Amino acid sequence: MDEFQFYFQPKVDVRYNRVVGYEVLLRNKEQNPYYPVGKMANILKNQEEHSCFLKWFQEEMTQVLHSAPTEKFSINFAPNQLLYPETHVFLANMQQFAEQLIIEVTEEAPLFVDSMNDLDALTVDQQLQSAFLSIKEKGYYIALDDVGSGKNSLDEVLKYTSYLDQIKFSIVKCDKKDLNEETLNLFLTAWKHFSEDYHLDFIVEGIEDQETSDRLKEQGIFIQQGYYFGKPSKKIKKCC
Repeated sequence: MDEFQFYFQPKVDVRYNRVVGYEVLLRNKEQNPYYPVGKMANILKNQEEHSCFLKWFQEEMTQVLHSAPTEKFSINFAPNQLLYPETHVFLANMQQFAEQLIIEVTEEAPLFVDSMNDLDALTVDQQLQSAFLSIKEKGYYIALDDVGSGKNSLDEVLKYTSYLDQIKFSIVKCDKKDLNEETLNLFLTAWKHFSEDYHLDFIVEGIEDQETSDRLKEQGIFIQQGYYFGKPSKKIKKCC
């Protein structure tokens, strides 16, 4: 796992210009680091490699948490990871840090190892429900990443609302699909109302300029994340 490293991106409450947490981003060690898509896809499909990855992740994350004991960190898990027993061993081992950690479940559809290929959709749903319950019982906060995208559709979000503390919406994905501003605002408003109805924190990521940040602030969307507040960094920046 020597080829991996952590980067950190702040989440900011724009009402007070205050960092309220960080997302932990996995990067390789290239000259211009990026998320190692192919390597991680192979790890997530191989339980033995995945187990080794989580041991490395636990060691690295423990150091981070000890060095910043008052900060909160979001760590990403793909849905299929929640079905692997080694993930729950990891979560049990890290339980002493549960108040500092948010388990952020990404929007990718599950990709299973060969032994899991015979699982039907109902069984997957039941196992994911059990996984969410187990995570919650260990004292962790849970977030769904990129709601309205990939697996994290409205229907999926509704399945897990009783376990959730946060939902995140990505403006960047909408920009890449040339969604016009008026339509984007309707989606933002809908998800904001949804988060209020279910008492969830609503975080919008992909903020790249002050104009966008100010517009969201006027809409009452205060927890924001993106390059405008600083690119992901190897160091934990205490302010934006």
